[in-house]
Order: sequence, then structure tokens, then C-alpha cells
Amino acid sequence: MRQILQTLILVMLMATTAMAQDKSPINIPALQHDMTPDELLRKSEIGRGFVETDPPFAPVRNVAEFDRMQGALVRYPFGIPIALIKEMAIDVTVTTIVGSVAQKNTVINQYVANGVDTSHCDFLIAATDSYWTRDYGPWFESDSADQIGIVDFPYNRPRPNDDEIPKKMAEMLGIPWFGMNVISTGGDYMTDGFGISASTELVWDENPTQTHEQIAQKMSDYLGITNFQVVPDPNISSTIDHIDCWGKFLAPDKILIRKVLTSDPEYTALESAATYWAAQISSFGHAYKVYRVMTPQDQPYSNSVILNNKVLVPFMNSVWDDSAKAVYEAAMPGYQVIGFIGNPSTPWMSTDALHCRVMGISDIGLLHIKHIPVTGNQPCEIDYEINADITASSHQPIIADSVLIHFQVNGGPYHTASMLNTSGKHYRGVIPKQQAGSVVKYYLTAVDQSGRHATAPFIGAADPFTFHTIYTNLTAVPDTLWFITPDDCLYGKITRLHNYTANSIALNVIQQYGTALPWYVDSMSVSVFPHAVAPGDSVFIRVKVPLITSMNPLIQYEMDSLRITTSTGIFYVIIMINKALLTGVTEVPAYAEMGNSYPNPFSTVTFIPLKIERREEVTIEILDIRGALVKTLVSKVFEPGATTIQWNGTDVWGNKLAEGIYLYRMISAHKTVVRRLILLK
Repeated sequence: MRQILQTLILVMLMATTAMAQDKSPINIPALQHDMTPDELLRKSEIGRGFVETDPPFAPVRNVAEFDRMQGALVRYPFGIPIALIKEMAIDVTVTTIVGSVAQKNTVINQYVANGVDTSHCDFLIAATDSYWTRDYGPWFESDSADQIGIVDFPYNRPRPNDDEIPKKMAEMLGIPWFGMNVISTGGDYMTDGFGISASTELVWDENPTQTHEQIAQKMSDYLGITNFQVVPDPNISSTIDHIDCWGKFLAPDKILIRKVLTSDPEYTALESAATYWAAQISSFGHAYKVYRVMTPQDQPYSNSVILNNKVLVPFMNSVWDDSAKAVYEAAMPGYQVIGFIGNPSTPWMSTDALHCRVMGISDIGLLHIKHIPVTGNQPCEIDYEINADITASSHQPIIADSVLIHFQVNGGPYHTASMLNTSGKHYRGVIPKQQAGSVVKYYLTAVDQSGRHATAPFIGAADPFTFHTIYTNLTAVPDTLWFITPDDCLYGKITRLHNYTANSIALNVIQQYGTALPWYVDSMSVSVFPHAVAPGDSVFIRVKVPLITSMNPLIQYEMDSLRITTSTGIFYVIIMINKALLTGVTEVPAYAEMGNSYPNPFSTVTFIPLKIERREEVTIEILDIRGALVKTLVSKVFEPGATTIQWNGTDVWGNKLAEGIYLYRMISAHKTVVRRLILLK
């Protein structure tokens, strides 16, 4: 009986204590962001009893902070202003860790009183030691089955309740949990979502029983990290050594690094860090774009949170706040940059701010487009191949016609080109070649049947991928030789191969004779191959066609191509021959006639008029610019009369074709007619 009474009294005391705590408007944690003196004596407890699991099945991808998030993780008692929670709950679900049902009710009352959308709130009832959810919160990955899971690690503090949160989040979300035995902390880790991650040398110091290679191997096995960048901490006066106190990935090819005055003791170290990252190659294949934010009083502006299309930045009520906002807006066009002042009782500090106290929760049905963009200078002589791998963690099919390239040339309107599924997750599309000196901007989109939309880059048209077009080969002017009259055959047609590039190009082979038609190269301005064509120089080629009276004069246009091989690639000059006029026959019997297509150019559908004088079989075909058959629109016997044939810009399988020049050809028993049309997107 005494034991029962003691138990009841203990329960009542605990409940009373909890209620008293809940009534406190502001709860200041007893712990610090850094270890307390007591915790320093208990460092041996870190990682004790941690059970390492097998890693996820490869290939594995570590979800980046700037990937799609379904929520944010915070803890009560709070270390952040409720205004910040209110802002996050507009777009995502805020999960609040509370210690009891009573605390949950207290938080709900506070949320309602402060206008937080509680329909976008849920709760994890669990014991915690502190509010630094970033440091002990879950890291997200996707595996070979496209399943989003959580990778856990021993938290680098002897705080056992905090250390259990990732496992409890996995249970709450119903997703797999993996244990990786590398002592770490979320504030000292950032990833680009493409296989590059970074931490300071703290990760080496805290794992002395493992070699650097063993740590990197675990990062590869559990998170798919192929390039683990471990760098010195330039905040030489800090003891926290977290990378988010001075740097942050803003995108796979962008990094923010704080800047101080030249008189600051950390100036040299921070400049060295900026120089180092500017020399590193990003996952996109070019050097990182490094952005600097001024922090003359060690303001924690890099300690921000990217939450879908918003950037939440710790403001210090400083004259430098506006400058920090402007840097983020310049680095991340299209994102909404919002600043927040910390609570008076839990203010932002130079080593402990907004990022430390909020953890993003990945969309567990994430639709992700993995695309290495076409950037820099690209040849103007060829189309631009666009490749992407699309992963739907919702396990719902991707809608085929939703996978699109949206591209813009020289600031004009955006056009679209379809991407086709070639195998597995892989999609391929083409941006048509553009004139030299063009600026091409593009982004990709996809939708799956769960209703999720994905864009690459994440923000889409506001900050698209960009490349410039330049000459990289000899350029034929004109690129099509038309033989229409007997004089064209007698005197020939000339094309000029001009080197517009800044480098010498070797002209290796020029095709001498036609394969499908009887044309031949009559003369050239060079006689020995290979011939080095210097920048700005030209080579002239004269092509002739013999008069052949045995040709069927009723077949009108035929096409062939002249192949030119250079040190930088192969290209073609089109040869078009009007056989009827070459033989001197200028009139043909009145049978089928094909008019000019309209509209031309077109984007959705074009109409090809036909006039049938007498009953006969007629075929209408679409060819690419090299004469390869793309699609047969119609092939049947027509009765006398007028009709139109329409084409919607698709191939024989119904796939939308890339923007460019196409040929439409009519074939009848008595004549063949070929004309050009232009497809736009």
C-alpha cells in the first residue's frame, strides 16, 4: 500500500511540475549549444550503445536542404520565435517535439493565439534534452527502391534523448531507419544532393578510431557521397566548429561564405575558404559560384534555412540585415527571402541561430529530377542533348507528356520540347541548335500521378540553367545548295566553309560524289588533306550536277547531302535537285498538286493543302532536315477534289518533335514535291 501511495505522489509531483513548466511563457534550456563542463566530463558516453545497421541498398542519394520538403522539425520549449513557426506552417507541416500531452495542448494554445495554421501542425511526443533539432535531427536519403529513409548517427553530445529523435521520426513517418556509426552533428554537415557533401575537420576529431578513408567510405555507403569535402574551420575563435556558422550550399553549384573586415582576425582564414571553394568543381561540372555575405560583428547570416521556395534568415536588428537579404536575393533569384529576429530570451548567436534550431523534413514521396545541366559555351552547329533521371518516391507513374524542356533564346518567349523515356528512369530531349552568340536559358519539369510536380532547377524559370552558343566548327554558307535550272548544273553552286572559331580546325575529308543523286565536287580551293583552316579563313567548294535526260521528268525534287569531316566533328551540306527542270521539261501533267503548308512556322498544328485532278494514290511524308523519314501522314488513293492533311509536330509514335526545320514531301505516280516547314515550341 505504501508503494502505491508513493507512486501516486510521485506521479502527481511530476504532473504538477510539467504543468508549471507548460505555464511558463518562455523556457530557457539549461544546456548550451556547446558542451557544458559536466558534458565535457561525459564525452565517453557519446555513441555508447549505438547500433550500426547495414546501409541502404545502392544507389543511394542524400536529400539536400534545397530539395522538396514536406515539413520542418522544431522542439518545445522553443528556441525560435513563433512568428517563424507561423511562416513555415503556411506551406509545410511543422512537427513539434513535445514531452507530454500536456505540453502538446500548451503548444496548440500558443499556436492558436499567435495565428499559426494548426491544420499544418503535428506533434511527436518524445523526451528531448535541447532544441537544436538541426544538430540531432534526421538526415534523409533515397535508395535503390526509390524509398525515402532516415540515416542516423551518434549525436556528438552526451544527450541520449536528443540522440533518439531520428529513430522516432522514422517510426512516425513510417520509413526505414539506418544507423551509420560516424559521430556527427547536423550543423557541421551540408550536401548538394548530387554526391558532394562537406564538414569541417571536427568530423575527423570526433571519430579518432576511424581513418579518414573509413569515414568517407561510410558517407558513400549510407548517403551516396562520392566527394566528402573535409575542410578547416575558418572561424578560428569559435569552439563549435560547425560549417553552417560560416558557409552554406545554396544549390549544387552555389555556396555562401561569410565575409569580415580586413582588420578581423578571421579575415585571412575566411578568404582562404572562399578561394578554396571557388577553385572546386561542383557536381554540375564547373567551379562553384561563391557568394559572400558581410558579417562585421559575426552575424550568423549563413545560419539560415532553405524551405522550398523560401529562405529564412536570422536577422540581428542590424544595419547589415538588408545587405544580407540582398545577397541571398542575388544568389537565389525567385526565392522569397524573409528575415526573423530571435527571441530576447533565446537570441540568435554567431554560432547558434535559425539553422541550428530548425530541421527540414523531406517529402517522403519526393519527385526528383537529377540533371547535369548544359552550361558554358556550346557549339552552334548541333542540337543540344538534354538528359535527366527522374525518381518518383511516391511510386506513382510519371505522366509521360509532363516531362518537358522549357527553353528561351535571347530573352524571347519560352518554348517547350518533350523528353522521352529511353530506359528505366532516364529521359532524353533536345533543344534545337541556335545561332552563334545566342543566350539559351532552360529548365525541366515533370509530374507524377500522385500530383507531385518537380522542376530542375528547383525554382524553375526564375533562375534557369544558362549556356551560350559559339562557333566550334567550320560553318557552311549556304548550308543548302539548290539546283533548279540547267545553268545551276552547268556552272555549279558554291558553298564557303568559314572558320568562325578562335582556333585552327583540320579539314580532313570532303565527300566527292553523291550517293543518292549524281552530283560531284567540281573544284575546291584546297587540294591536300588534312588542311588546317586558320581562324577567319575559308575554303570554297563548287558542286555540279550533270544533265541527265534519262531522268523521269515527272519526279520533281530529290535531296542528298555532302559530308564534311573535320577535327571537331562531322557536318553536312544539303543538296536539293529539281529533276524536271534539269531535263528541260517545265510542264508536268495536271495530277496531284501540293500547296504550301499553313501556318508556317507553326507550334501546334499545320495544314498541307492537296488538289487532286484525277483519281490516284498519293503519299504525304514528314522528313528531317537530312531526309530521314519521320512520319507518314497519309498514303492512300484520293478521289478528285481538294483536301488538307494536318500534322501536329509528332513522330510515328506520337512523340512531340524538337523545334527545328523539317521537310514535307508529296509522292504520287507522276511527281514528287518537297518543301520546308519550321516547327516551333
